[in-house]
Amino acid sequence: MWPEPVERIAALLRAAHVEGRIEELALGVDSPEGTFFAAGFEADGSTVVAIVPGAREVDRGKLAAASDSPGLRPAPAPAFPFESARVLVDQTALAGRIVWLEAGSGRHIVGLAPQLLIGLTQAETADLLLDQQSGGG
Repeated sequence: MWPEPVERIAALLRAAHVEGRIEELALGVDSPEGTFFAAGFEADGSTVVAIVPGAREVDRGKLAAASDSPGLRPAPAPAFPFESARVLVDQTALAGRIVWLEAGSGRHIVGLAPQLLIGLTQAETADLLLDQQSGGG
């Protein structure tokens, strides 16, 4: 049996009839390649979650434009599936077979096909990444 926060995610996947994988990482093992992270932001009392590749940074200007949320400030991201938040997934997620995200604890991850992630979280896709060559944004 999974820890309670992870079991909640497993129950959500079962109830939504969504095929996904939940895995526990061994101690000292990093997340697998293809892991994305959820960055939380707030603007005018609303929460915006940006899902981007783990090795990249969110371009707040791009996120603000894509979410029509000027004045974004960093804030804690709600737990997956990001209820009550507007969710935007970086378009690079569409290129892979599976998107891995933290699932209820720092040692558990959930893997979903990109289109299932988008459907489950009612997300939109956009270019959200800080340009690596400019280093600013």
